[in-house]
Amino acid sequence: MKILLLSLLLTGTAFSSASSDISMLGIKIHENASALKNVKLEVVAKEKTMMKFRTANGNDFSVTTKNGKIVYMENDWLQGESGKTPLFSNFRFGETSLHDIRKAFGTNGFTHKNHEAFSTDKEVIEFNCFEIDSPNKEIFATVTTVPIAAKVNEENVADSLKLAAVILCDKAYLDEIWGKQKLYDSGNYKKIKPGF
Repeated sequence: MKILLLSLLLTGTAFSSASSDISMLGIKIHENASALKNVKLEVVAKEKTMMKFRTANGNDFSVTTKNGKIVYMENDWLQGESGKTPLFSNFRFGETSLHDIRKAFGTNGFTHKNHEAFSTDKEVIEFNCFEIDSPNKEIFATVTTVPIAAKVNEENVADSLKLAAVILCDKAYLDEIWGKQKLYDSGNYKKIKPGF
């Protein structure tokens, strides 16, 4: 009985620890906006509900608040070789492919119908969202890109799309800004576990 209780306690501790790691620079979704005072980085832009910082490795980190709570965080790679480590996940900017992300999670997650892949004059940009299986119900979204000049096809596009940004956000807020209609991975959709 004692062994079972100890096992349950350790399992609960492991899950709590993994859940507490769902943050960027120690800031979590649903946390009070006052937590931004603890961010000791250069502020490069500021609006009423958004602050953008420059990270130590030369990337952008933006935080959006709503009703005094943090609802959206995005870490964008600014293409520097020394800035390939994102603020969240074990993936690598400019190196981790969409294929790698799908393989790591065992799912393609979902996309918002109003926020699907699109092209600029230089690149194709793809958005993939994943529900994190945690009490806080965060969404982890990846932004992957490939240059138009790469001339990819259906067979190699997932290997060619490389990580350019990572997002942590509140599910309801993402529905609000990207739309409620979603396209889910057919047959392989599932929530992802914390600690990736």
